[in-house]
Amino acid sequence: MFRVSRKIIILALLSLALSSACYGATCRQLSSVSLPNATVMSAEVVETGKFVPPPPPPNIGAFGGAPARVNDLPAFCRVTATLKPSGDSNIKAEFWMPVSAWNGRLQSTAAGVFLGMVNYAGMANILRTGAATATSDNGHEGGSASFALGHPEMLRDFAERAGHLTVLDAKLLIRAFYGEGPNLTLMNECGGGGRTAITEIQRYPDDLDIAMVGGLDTHSTHHTLGQMWVWQAVHNSPESYIPPEKYPILNRAALQACDAKDGAKDGLIQSPTKCNFDPGVLECKGADAATCLTGPQVEAARKIYSPVKNSRTGQYLLGGLMPGSELGWGVMAGAQPFPYALEFFKYLVFRDPNWDYKTRPVNFDSDVAAADAPSNQIINATNPDLSKFVHHRGKLLLIGGWNDTAIAPSTNYDYFNAVAAKMGTQARESVRLFMVPGMGHCPGGNGPSTFDLDTIGILDQWRSTGKAPDQVIAQHRTAGQADRKILVCAYPNGAIYKGSGSFDDPANFRCGP
Repeated sequence: MFRVSRKIIILALLSLALSSACYGATCRQLSSVSLPNATVMSAEVVETGKFVPPPPPPNIGAFGGAPARVNDLPAFCRVTATLKPSGDSNIKAEFWMPVSAWNGRLQSTAAGVFLGMVNYAGMANILRTGAATATSDNGHEGGSASFALGHPEMLRDFAERAGHLTVLDAKLLIRAFYGEGPNLTLMNECGGGGRTAITEIQRYPDDLDIAMVGGLDTHSTHHTLGQMWVWQAVHNSPESYIPPEKYPILNRAALQACDAKDGAKDGLIQSPTKCNFDPGVLECKGADAATCLTGPQVEAARKIYSPVKNSRTGQYLLGGLMPGSELGWGVMAGAQPFPYALEFFKYLVFRDPNWDYKTRPVNFDSDVAAADAPSNQIINATNPDLSKFVHHRGKLLLIGGWNDTAIAPSTNYDYFNAVAAKMGTQARESVRLFMVPGMGHCPGGNGPSTFDLDTIGILDQWRSTGKAPDQVIAQHRTAGQADRKILVCAYPNGAIYKGSGSFDDPANFRCGP
């Protein structure tokens, strides 16, 4: 018996070695594959655990993230290419295909904000699942929007072409490598990466089959206005500034006003849009103190909660931040505005590298028109007509956090409502939005308190059964440790406590308006 088992093992190892050698030769042959508007620069097999990512581009900033963990990656065929869809284009793309145990999928990824970099961390995470993956550097290097100044074709690459062409080339390379194309193409992205995914779905509906888009960034020209709105609210005058030490008292007051409306006083506000919380309840009766807000601080908080509007016409531009999100305000209300907004106004609106947000603040009348200039519309992805994507059984899962402060939660439900109004029953079984109470910008984020959802599992079941999900379960983690599960209902519904049992058990809640 031992000899038979040993023979089987030897034959299996020999088969694997021959397969690896075969794929190694096939991988090298990809260097001669002809790609539209692209040139393959290299094609080689990276052996198990041997990948060494190149150093990150200079000036990548804090949004570059932690270095990718790559020492446990399986063997894969790595192809690099340069895409030049225009005379001013220089898109660097990478394509990774597992040497063995490919699951038949292509899952592309992207980088957020104005990042010009290859997302090696994202590619590594995808490769571990058995999928092939691809991404690009968005057509530039670094973390600034300065590349767009005087380069409209490069802005177009960033806004739409880099993601689209990378997916097209990935499908061609996969077919050349495996002898067949992917049986499913997907994206599972949030924020800036999600902007690439939603743009694909709207403008190139045949590129993807399923997608999760979290922290929806459809209206960049307005959500940057929202980021400046928050900053200017607390920097209108020295007296307007709300010290971060006062965020907890605001948060406690918001929870006191809104938390129990779903029947459970559990630290989560299920439907903050239905709660009229006025920070005026915290106004100091006498001198300023750590336990109250001064009059100017109350007005600053009221403005942060209020919708962003044109100061002259009253036109609605974006929703405000929500009660319950106060502990995350520091990202937008710190010493300087959020970097994405700074870069947008400096290089796309004012086109002035020397613009100073302190001496020349954003005007919420005239600068709205400048932000919405035709040349900037390309970074928006607001088209609600998803009929072509839906026509080929495409499924779109939208995940928003009620406590998001990077992008106002309204970006999620405003777009979802627009899709529902445009497509009616056609969208009912193909598009779902889940607003997660207590969650910040992205599911599975890096903060001390995060929510994880099996978004790909949800999409797989949805596509295989044809039944759109009405509720999902989110896993709550504190400092990385799982400590609670919550019921999350398809928008516009929220979870309602049944009246008994642990708040940590989703079975004790139901979905309702």
